[in-house]
Amino acid sequence: MSTISMLCCCLLAEWLEQLWAFLLCLVPVGIMLGLSTWGYLQVSALAICVALQIPLTIAYLAHRWLTQRHPELWSVTLAFPCINTALWVLSFFFLPIGSIASPAYDLAGQSLLLTQCSAWFGRSGVTFILSWLAAAGAHRCANSKATGGFRASLATLFVILLAGGVRFYAPTVFMGMTFIPPGGEPSEYHRVSCLSYMADVYNATKERLDAGDTIIMHTEQGTDVRNGPPVPRYQELLREHYDKTRVEALAVLSFFEDKRSWYHLVTRNGSVMSYAKNHPVPVLESGLLPGIQPPSVASVTVGAVGAAEISVTGTICFDTDFPSLTRSLSTADVLLESSATWGNIGRQHLHGHQYAAVENGQTLVKCTYNGFTGAINPYGSIVTQLPQTTGVVTFLVPRFPKLTVFPMLHWAFDSVVSVAACLWLLLALVPQLSCRLLGGQGIRSGHVV
Repeated sequence: MSTISMLCCCLLAEWLEQLWAFLLCLVPVGIMLGLSTWGYLQVSALAICVALQIPLTIAYLAHRWLTQRHPELWSVTLAFPCINTALWVLSFFFLPIGSIASPAYDLAGQSLLLTQCSAWFGRSGVTFILSWLAAAGAHRCANSKATGGFRASLATLFVILLAGGVRFYAPTVFMGMTFIPPGGEPSEYHRVSCLSYMADVYNATKERLDAGDTIIMHTEQGTDVRNGPPVPRYQELLREHYDKTRVEALAVLSFFEDKRSWYHLVTRNGSVMSYAKNHPVPVLESGLLPGIQPPSVASVTVGAVGAAEISVTGTICFDTDFPSLTRSLSTADVLLESSATWGNIGRQHLHGHQYAAVENGQTLVKCTYNGFTGAINPYGSIVTQLPQTTGVVTFLVPRFPKLTVFPMLHWAFDSVVSVAACLWLLLALVPQLSCRLLGGQGIRSGHVV
């Protein structure tokens, strides 16, 4: 949807002679995008998507001016993807919606091979290639002789898909004749349960421990605090379970306290990681105070005596949509997310979080109220997805080996694209400079052509 939208807008930017006519066209585009994401914030989604067209106009106008000024120069098709990607990089830090409206997020769940690009360049890499295809495709439609940019973008897409295919399928290319389940034999699986808004979540947790589950998760704000501070109670429960079975288990608690949404990773030794939700959902959680500290990574043992130690971290729902937060957790083997969604958003929320798993090379386990509970492996494949409203959902998650990733490359790509965006914007705003550096048709009748 977003790629088609970008292509159409770039095409209109080149075709429409009157600037005011193009700017007017962006209003219905914003409305249509708002309707396509209606389930998120409904009327507020319309306002946000229309408002987003204001900064995005910078990218479209740069594409308009540069392609009109240098119609047969293929490199000018890079202006739009650089500026557009840089704007979405800024959204990671300054917009309250994070990355959920970016072209990459819109693609989530539709192309696992292209999604692998985020392992090297972050989700910004996916946004860049989609934006380039849109800009180069639009320029090709507007000018039949301008084939260079379109061919270059298609060639880049082909290389990325090829590299993504190698990364995704390499582990199974030289398999032997004996089938080995992903992650090893069943004894090496995590037994996970997700408890969602139950009348007695404490006793339900005890029942799941007795049933042999090793990771028990509560959905966002699903932990009951009416009987006092929950952490000591669940710590004692886990200690009693260990004394009886010699099995180490982990509980994810989530509750509302001091006007904040809190997350705790609890073992028999107490809370090994806690933090308050950093990014409340705009409008819907306007009364929630944001946390100051991000989540961290903890080393724990999960399973029977002798089980290998793993590094674990966690996030609360919407925080997982902010790369500036999740990339700092890349050393963890497993990310345990407690969340709550609504309406038809649950599935897209699950798909969007494939990026967090791929960027960090880690297993992501999602426990969700009114959405999709499940698990995503380090390659971004959804290995389990179960619709859940209330009650208990249980499933097995293999102990996938953590993949090596380099988060600094993600930030490096973001930085390079942002610098390139500034240079392209300068060339777009200063016709004399672009004509001197790139060549051009000159200035006629008071405007650059």
